[in-house]
Amino acid sequence: MKRKIRIPFYLVLFCFLTLPFKSCVDSDDYDFDKLSEKVDWQPNFVAPVGYGEYSLWYLLNQHEAADEDQTIVLGEDGLIHIKYTEEDIFTYDASEVLDFPEQDPYSLSFKMSAYPKFSIPFSSDVNLTTKTVAFDIKANETDIILTKLKLDTKINFIVSNPLDKEITLNVTLNEGRIDGENPISKNFDIAPSATNKTFEWDLTGMEFTFSDPTPNNTLTISFGGTINKDASNRIMSNGNDLDISYQFEELHFVLAEGDFGDQTIDLGSGDIDLDVDFWDDIDGNFMFGNPKISLIMENGVGVPFALSVDMTGINSDGDSQDLNLLEPLTLEKYPTTEQEIIDKIKGTMTVDKENSDIVALMSLPPSDKITYSGNVIINPNDYDPLAAGNNINIISGSSSISADLDIDIPLNFTADNLSISDTIDEVDIDDAEKIIKASIIITTENGLPLDATIEYIYLTDAAYNVLSTISSESIINAAAVDSNGDVDLSSIKEVVNEIELTAEQIKSLNDTENIIVKAAVSTYDKGTQTVKFKGSDKLKFTISVSAQLDLSK
Repeated sequence: MKRKIRIPFYLVLFCFLTLPFKSCVDSDDYDFDKLSEKVDWQPNFVAPVGYGEYSLWYLLNQHEAADEDQTIVLGEDGLIHIKYTEEDIFTYDASEVLDFPEQDPYSLSFKMSAYPKFSIPFSSDVNLTTKTVAFDIKANETDIILTKLKLDTKINFIVSNPLDKEITLNVTLNEGRIDGENPISKNFDIAPSATNKTFEWDLTGMEFTFSDPTPNNTLTISFGGTINKDASNRIMSNGNDLDISYQFEELHFVLAEGDFGDQTIDLGSGDIDLDVDFWDDIDGNFMFGNPKISLIMENGVGVPFALSVDMTGINSDGDSQDLNLLEPLTLEKYPTTEQEIIDKIKGTMTVDKENSDIVALMSLPPSDKITYSGNVIINPNDYDPLAAGNNINIISGSSSISADLDIDIPLNFTADNLSISDTIDEVDIDDAEKIIKASIIITTENGLPLDATIEYIYLTDAAYNVLSTISSESIINAAAVDSNGDVDLSSIKEVVNEIELTAEQIKSLNDTENIIVKAAVSTYDKGTQTVKFKGSDKLKFTISVSAQLDLSK
């Protein structure tokens, strides 16, 4: 049996059409041969067959076993809400903002033309003239300007020594600092006549300061050293130069400051299924009063950014509605210090009726799915981190941003002429031929702000061919609401409705195996006023059967 809609008239009709008549009088329990043939006994009776008191929370709650699977929830405000949450709907980390690809190799030479191939007098150490050259730290984006960079890296050197004497090579990183030492330097001993000798300088904990920040991220390195004498007092050269090649390897940044440019980061795409059962059975006009989508952020990236979001709701008929966000979302605060990057700053971005078409999207309703995509814009609106008075961009190698999605649709809405249908399957009604007249009496005290009109009841066979149509126009009147949309308890009245079956309808009961119910629902005052659906709102009802039986059959 399909039980997707748990609203009052469904319960009423369920009781009516499944109680029947087996529970009242079954002629197989009696020996009619003992009765006089002159007696045509046609008893009339009215029997109460069902009653109940249901809160709106009970009727709409999907009663999932696990809390995390619950779509219909009761909010702290007492209202019923459609809620959907998804953790880490999007994430991005430091590598998407700032990364360092393989760095360029560099080289230089010390001319050895002063030392001929043959031996010459060589009685003391000879200092090499220091050479200072520039090198660039290449980032993954061409417009990234660094002012400070803490990193773990190393430099690989390849050196060829044309002399038969050892050379002590001194290398200095002029803008570099490790543990307070600035600049930092290191000596390397190059063996006599060495060819393509390799050396490695570990620079774990290095900090560079860029004195003249430019997109090239230029620093300087100095080479000097000494040609060391030996006991021979002579020197031999093969006529070549002292050649040095060097390259920064495995550059992993720990902290970076500067201007990271106006990058756009793609966050990918996906689908959301709100899993609201009763949406598939509703057709009509309704509008939610205040739906919201919240992106709950944990931000460890010290860069202002804007989030551009595209969402489209699609219903089960394939119709769609775009979110149409008026402008990208921004956070009021983001990390501006190293400690704030470590601690992360929490914030929320909100999509509501003021900045989007979310009301139209959720009122579609998106019974099939919601598709989404988005991107992050770094330093939006031409923000210049290096301008006076602005916060400089700052990021650590472990920085990241994550966002949880929270969709909240309070059942605070208007509805007009919603068409709702439901099907009761596998109906089994015996002895319908004994019924001469029958009607259903429904007595209600409706504390729900909904008018429900039961328009049609279709009796069908196993193949869903309609055997008979009951047009009832029975009305369950809504409770009135005050100016705030809350139910006015003093307006709740007892209402009686009777649905009488025709002879043809009674006759078709024997072959009925399915019952389809169609109804029209509107909020109070024909959908002209926004109403609040509270979990405490209740419907009280009793159902009675009035029947006349021909027990001679």
